[in-house]
Amino acid sequence: MKLLIADDELSTRIFLRSCATKWGYEVIEAADGLEAMSFLRSPDPPRIAVLDWMMPGLDGVEICSRLYENQKEQIIYTILLTSKSDKEDVMHALDQGAHDFLSKPVHIGELHSRIAVGRRLVEANDRLLEVDRLKDRFMRIAAHDLRNPLGYIMTMTELLSDESFFQNTQEKNTYLRSIYEAASTMQSLISDLLDVAAIKEGQLKIKKQPGLLLDVIKQSLRLQEQPAALKKISIEEELVEDIPVFSFDPNRIRQVLDNLIDNAIKFSPPGSKIYLSVQQKGEEVRIQVLDQGPGLTIHDLSKLFTEFHTLSAKPTGNERSIGLGLALVKKIIDEHHGSIQAANRSRGGSVFSFTLPLGET
Repeated sequence: MKLLIADDELSTRIFLRSCATKWGYEVIEAADGLEAMSFLRSPDPPRIAVLDWMMPGLDGVEICSRLYENQKEQIIYTILLTSKSDKEDVMHALDQGAHDFLSKPVHIGELHSRIAVGRRLVEANDRLLEVDRLKDRFMRIAAHDLRNPLGYIMTMTELLSDESFFQNTQEKNTYLRSIYEAASTMQSLISDLLDVAAIKEGQLKIKKQPGLLLDVIKQSLRLQEQPAALKKISIEEELVEDIPVFSFDPNRIRQVLDNLIDNAIKFSPPGSKIYLSVQQKGEEVRIQVLDQGPGLTIHDLSKLFTEFHTLSAKPTGNERSIGLGLALVKKIIDEHHGSIQAANRSRGGSVFSFTLPLGET
């Protein structure tokens, strides 16, 4: 984190810079108030400022006042260094926007503690801003992705009420099936959004029970047969049949498999192949999903399992992706005390693999 030291005495700046550098801060120095203000108004300002009260150009209180009047979302935590001891002076400084003050001569241990407090507050503020941004994006995505299928359902329902519109029962059943698929899309999105909220609150429910992993895998593969067939994508399996019974949440692991296979189909070109393998290695089972898609960028790999991160590549069949699935996958595997990885294949495409421990039965 960047820290500004603004003092017109060179010896004070050298001493404080030496201390702050040891504490792990990236230190910027200013010899007067105007120079300090230019740093604090830069696009990437220091987030903590240690300011001498009396400086040429602008004094520390004037700087605090200007920062307070033009405060943006990101706060800059200010600590005034002063030889003033009058309570009215201190109250004036705090009223003008200073966050804290220290009397000179500065006790270095106390300064360290005050800066640490400022850092915690800055980091807490940043986390709140990120949550607020996620909330806004959450609402935009929900409104957009729910509006389209809802509009389709309303239109089709209105048409179904007109018996003269359909020529035969088969045509009517086709539209009923489309309505069901649109409603399923909405339900899936709502479930993902609720799961994200549960993760944030630490309330994602995992209900482990003894079961056969291959049964869950085969269920997921059956579900993905139709979307794969529509893109002429074949799914080749390499399954080990003698995996022992162990405890896991079948619905959540099915959710993991559905997400990984669905992503593989979504980003694979028509006519390609997807490979799914299951192997037992020691006291764990490893499941891999490999595709022949465009692979993952460096940016994708760094943000892959975070909420609302959509991949750089575009789905090959104009499918929708809101970037919730992999964040949920990661949390589910973590709750099972397993691990998940993603990488690019040497021959093109990507591979997602996860492990589950076999220890619990």
